[in-house]
This record gives sequence, C-alpha cells and structure tokens, in this order.
Amino acid sequence: MTDDLTTTATTDEPTANAVTENEAVATPEATATEVTQPEPAPVAEPAPTAAVAPVAPTTTEPTAGGPSDAELFEAALAEFSGEEAAAEAAGAGRLNKGDRVEAKVILVEKERVFVDLGTKAEGIIPLNELTDSNISDANELVKTGDVFEVIVLRTNSTEGSPIVSKKRADFDAMWQGILDAFEEGRTYEATVVDRVKGGVVVDIGVRGFVPATHVGNGRLRNLEKFVGQTLVVKIIEVDKERKKVVLSNKVAEDQSKAEVRDKMFTDVKAGDVLEGTVRRLTDYGAFVDLGGIDGLLHISEMSWVRIDHPREVLKVGDTINVKVLKLDPSGGRISLGLRQVLPDPWNSVRDIYKVGQKIKCSVTRLVQSGAFIRLPEGIEAFLPMSEMSDQRIKKAEEAINVGDEIEPMVIDLRPEDRRMVLSLREKPSFGSGVDYRMPGDRGGQSGGRRDNRRGGGHRGGDFEPAPTTPRAPTGGATIGERLGMLKGMLRNAEGDDAKEGKGE
Repeated sequence: MTDDLTTTATTDEPTANAVTENEAVATPEATATEVTQPEPAPVAEPAPTAAVAPVAPTTTEPTAGGPSDAELFEAALAEFSGEEAAAEAAGAGRLNKGDRVEAKVILVEKERVFVDLGTKAEGIIPLNELTDSNISDANELVKTGDVFEVIVLRTNSTEGSPIVSKKRADFDAMWQGILDAFEEGRTYEATVVDRVKGGVVVDIGVRGFVPATHVGNGRLRNLEKFVGQTLVVKIIEVDKERKKVVLSNKVAEDQSKAEVRDKMFTDVKAGDVLEGTVRRLTDYGAFVDLGGIDGLLHISEMSWVRIDHPREVLKVGDTINVKVLKLDPSGGRISLGLRQVLPDPWNSVRDIYKVGQKIKCSVTRLVQSGAFIRLPEGIEAFLPMSEMSDQRIKKAEEAINVGDEIEPMVIDLRPEDRRMVLSLREKPSFGSGVDYRMPGDRGGQSGGRRDNRRGGGHRGGDFEPAPTTPRAPTGGATIGERLGMLKGMLRNAEGDDAKEGKGE
C-alpha cells in the first residue's frame, strides 16, 4: 500500500514537469510563428464590437439580432422625460408653509372645516382660523361646496392633514387692496367705529385712524357725533410693517368736490333745471347742494313777490328744482333761480283784473312813498301815497296802516311790465303815470335800483317807488293820461291856495 502511494506520487511529478517543459518549449515556437507569419489572431474578432458599443450611433441600420442605435437613443430619452414628469407631479402635490392655494369645502363640523386642496391629504381649517368674527359654529359662515383661498399654516398635523387659514388669506387680500387704493388715490366710504384721542377710528377692513384736523373742515370739536356715521375717506399714510393706516375725510371731500365741480362746469349750462337740496339759509339767500357742489339761490330769485327772509319760502332739507342762471368757472360759483321754475302769476292777471275794477284786499307793508298790497294770486300791487287820499298827506300812516282791509280801484294795469297801480281816491287819476317800480321789476327789466342792505347781496325784490311828488307822465304815457295828470296837479294846487286863504 505504501509502495503504491509512493509509485503514484513519483509518477505524477514527471507528468507535471513534462507539461511545464512542453509549455516552455512551445513558447519560442509560437513567437517565431507570429513574427514570420502575420495573420490575424482568432481572438481579435470580437474586439471591434466592444470598441464601437459606447460610441453614439451613426447609422440607423439595425444590427444583426437587436434594435438600432437610434432606437436605443430614443428609448433612453423617453425614459428620462418620464422620470422628469413624475418628479414634477410629485412636487405639485406638495405644500409649503405660507403657500396660498384654492380650497373647496367638503365637510363642515362645528369647530373645523375640511377642504380639498388638490393634494392627497385634505386640509383642515380650525374655527379660529375661519374668520375674525365671533362665531361659535363653522356652519354659520361656510357650507359644503364653497370655494375660497387659504394660506398654509402647517404642512402636517397630528392627524396627518395640513392646517390652513381662511382668515389670514382674507386679511392678505384686504391689505393688498388697501395698498392698491393708496397707490391709485382711491377713496373709501368707511363707518366711524370709535372716538379716540386726537381723532376717530374707521373700519376699512382694518382699523384706520382719521386725525381730528382731517374730519370735516378740520375745526370740529364734537367728534363723538360721527360715531356710527359713514365718512368718505382717503388713505394719506400707510405703515406696511405695523399694518397701520391713516386717512383723511377732508382730503376725500375736497377731491370729490373738485371732480363734481369740474363735471358741473363741463356738462351744465345756463338755463338748465337741476334738482338740489337746501343746505343752509342766510339773510340774503340759500345755499343749495347740487350733488357735491353748492349753488347760491338769492332771496330775490325765490319768489315772484317780495319776501323778507328765505325761511318764508324754504327750510333746510327741502328738495327743490332750480334753474341755473349763471356759471362762473373761474370763481367756482353757480347762481340759481327758484321763481323761474314756478308758474308766473302775472300771466293770469289780465284775465282776472281790469282797469276801473275795485278789489278787496289788505295792506301788506308801508314804504316811504306808498304801500304794497299782496293779492291772492301771489302778486303785489302798489298804492302810491298820492292815491291814498283826496287830501294831501305827508306819510302813508296818515291814511292807512299795515293790515287794514281796503277796497282800492285798479287805475293802471300792465302785466307785461309786472305792474299794477291802485287808488283809494274818489276821483282817481287813471293812468297817473307815477314812476314806481314793482317788486317784480328785477335787475335791468325796469331800471330798478338794487338794495345792498343785506349782507353782500342785492335785493332785487326790494324795489320801491321813486319820489312821491306828482309829475307829468313821461315815456309811454298817452296824451289823455298826461292831460289827466295835469288836471289833477292843478286841482291840488287850487285846493292848497284855498286852504291858505282861509288861514288853515
């Protein structure tokens, strides 16, 4: 057994040595063959395929047994695009803190609202992030299906859903509106909610402050009366960091008046009839609000008859139609008339009264040269002092007094000139030609004088007769009127001489 093992080992060693020797011997021969016979080695055939593989395809011809290089390139591009789209889709579904997104209500509970944010997870709006208003149930404000914008407060909650706020989104939108209004110079209609030191507070979505010097004309002291009222205001200062707003009522009103005034003087012309509201009464007239700009209605243009004060015709707050008499763009003034839109009573006088007719009436007022008698039709007739009595008198009070019931005769009637003359004499002087001026003779119609006794205005209705000394008629008087007047003058002179002769 031992011998066999020894024999085997001995036999194996030469074999191994023989292989080694053969390999050693064969190597020089192979080398010599390669040098003397340069033939391509069989193992070099797959080399071109391995070298071309990483190079970009230069031909569309298919290789044996597989797709072409162009097809492989297009497949690689398609795979890359798909990965990019998937990444974008994944990013689109993610929310970040502070994002403003559109939300649709899908469920409303008492203390929270569930909304669809367009992501896998539903958003939650807590009750205190729903509104600034004091509500106890979310159902009071929103309902299923409502759509509005929210701001992301947290991307994840304990329930795994994003927490969002409608209240903050609303505030941001409102604040942006305030900034836009400030930049554009727009005005607001805001409710005064409080009186504070130095001014008032108004609500424009945020609490805005209006200094006392910017309320009304800037000189008002009792600002408490504005609480609850609506003021037109304009933003004059914004603190973006502290979210504070300062506004002005005065600036807003001045701007509004300027716009209305420009439109008024552009669109309105003399002769137009406008509707207005009586804003203030004075001794000489009334100021009428025409919708942002005031016009002056003078006392002489309020009625066809003389009045002593505007309150006889108007009161504050009355809505009236007035006629534009004059426009002064440079001075910003508008003159108005009220009587021009009222029926003219003189148009019917000729049909009611005739010369020689006696009428029952009462004395309205006395003046130096006679008395005015107001008739039921709304006109005033004049009773000259020379026609009050057949006796010579020095003052009207010697013959009549205000309020006396009298029955004078019409001796002169000219409706076209707005004049009616009365007489109490037994033998009146028809067509006496007394140079009086009726209350209706205004401006330049009859050369009437203007009375400037009342605060800066003229009283067109305060015309009085000229001197009382009888004189021969002039102007349009007929020859018969002149002869009658002369006879009256001679008769008066004879009466005076007779009295003197008797020692009276």
